[in-house]
Amino acid sequence: MDELHHYNDLYRQAPKQNAMEWMEFLSRKYPATYRHCVRVAILAEKLADGMAIGEEEKKKLVIGCFLHDVGKGLLPTELWNQQASLSPEQWDTLKLHPNAGADLIRTSSELNPDILGIIRHHHEHWDGTGYPSGLKGEEIPYLARICAVLDAFDSMVSEHPYAEMKSLDEAKEELVRCSSTQFDETIVQAFLQLPNSMLGIYMDTSH
Repeated sequence: MDELHHYNDLYRQAPKQNAMEWMEFLSRKYPATYRHCVRVAILAEKLADGMAIGEEEKKKLVIGCFLHDVGKGLLPTELWNQQASLSPEQWDTLKLHPNAGADLIRTSSELNPDILGIIRHHHEHWDGTGYPSGLKGEEIPYLARICAVLDAFDSMVSEHPYAEMKSLDEAKEELVRCSSTQFDETIVQAFLQLPNSMLGIYMDTSH
């Protein structure tokens, strides 16, 4: 794929770019993905307050959640434009984005390793079936486990060409269903304590 060849060209430019410049690139190429990152960061701040996470950890969580999908800016546009389900090959390409994003930011910014851990590991599953490293349980960085819940929730309640948008309650039920398999159950339970009134970013269906 031409854009995967272009990936290498972009990657070689990484030392010349900082994290915000790569996010600006993402916002131009995939505006919907950029808005998703913004919403996940907003959720991270709300949940951190609810979980009484310290200010330093909260800052790392919010930054990591904002940057978590930066690697998608290097992936082919066809992954996002087609209406049909992704092929196995396309899924393999999509799964490159956590490592791509973490490596991209690692070489272009001096960010805390915990932030890079969020970017790299937000698709790991509690039962070890996730990617890219197949980490299991508490092997997965704690802040990445939080991002995983918020990332999934926002994806479920947002519009996509390949999946039906869920209501807030339906998405919460799915988080519960996948607790202890995909997600850390304690984090899901903490998220469920947030009242819908704190999820105002989803009340306007035009988001």
